[in-house]
Amino acid sequence: MTAAVTWTSEDTEEVDCCLCGVRGRPVHDLAPFGVVRCPRCGLVFVSPRLRPEALQRLYDDVGYFEGGVYGGGVEDGGAERSGRFDPAMLLQRTWTAGRLALLDRVRGRGAGGRLLEVGAGYGLFLDAARRAGWEASGVELSRTGARHAREVLGLDVFCGQLADAPLRPGFDVVCAWDTVEHVPDPLEFWRTARSLVADDGVVLFSTPYVSSLPARLLGTRWWTLKPAEHIWHFTPRTHAVLLARAGLALTRVVRSPLAAANAGRLDSLVGVARPVPR
Repeated sequence: MTAAVTWTSEDTEEVDCCLCGVRGRPVHDLAPFGVVRCPRCGLVFVSPRLRPEALQRLYDDVGYFEGGVYGGGVEDGGAERSGRFDPAMLLQRTWTAGRLALLDRVRGRGAGGRLLEVGAGYGLFLDAARRAGWEASGVELSRTGARHAREVLGLDVFCGQLADAPLRPGFDVVCAWDTVEHVPDPLEFWRTARSLVADDGVVLFSTPYVSSLPARLLGTRWWTLKPAEHIWHFTPRTHAVLLARAGLALTRVVRSPLAAANAGRLDSLVGVARPVPR
């Protein structure tokens, strides 16, 4: 964000594990937030965490997407104009190309059909998917990001939560890049995704994982901890359990930072899941 925000306990609420419905045991105290682990399934999550209205303020800040993987910013077409040689934007384009290529490999054929991206940001991946031949739609919580995707790139992007989006089921592909760690309830999120993807479709996602070497070595100094916005922290095992409960089978996990779909990421993974037959 453009300026640091000071959150207080009044901005937060306590939550239970989305899988087991129980309170977590403390892992890190990052007042007013807490990082906890479920004593039953081992899922790590943030509690207390930001209330929905506070979280919306966070994502609506025009500076939320500045820096990081968006480099100098993409508002009003900045990515197209100033980010062409920005290292962060070059990395973003590497991920996009790698993920589109991974999608072709796991499907065994080239682009074509209906693709939904949840957490579309400014629409950079969706725009590339559309140019590759996909009929692309998106969902994005940030009003700033969704407006850019619609007005600057001309994309079909709904602003809000996935469960509220007026979408027609039967998508060939559902993507969620660095999204599931942000959503209020990841089990309901994946159940909704399962209801939208075709029975012979595929789901691809990326997310940080708390069992990565940087996360284990750095503790509270882990750069991806971000308790205001990253409210769920997974491992490949808890991902598999969560997806199975939602009717999806985790079939592939890419953790290597040398893979284009996950280039340079020491603490993140890319996952591939397929619908379990009803």
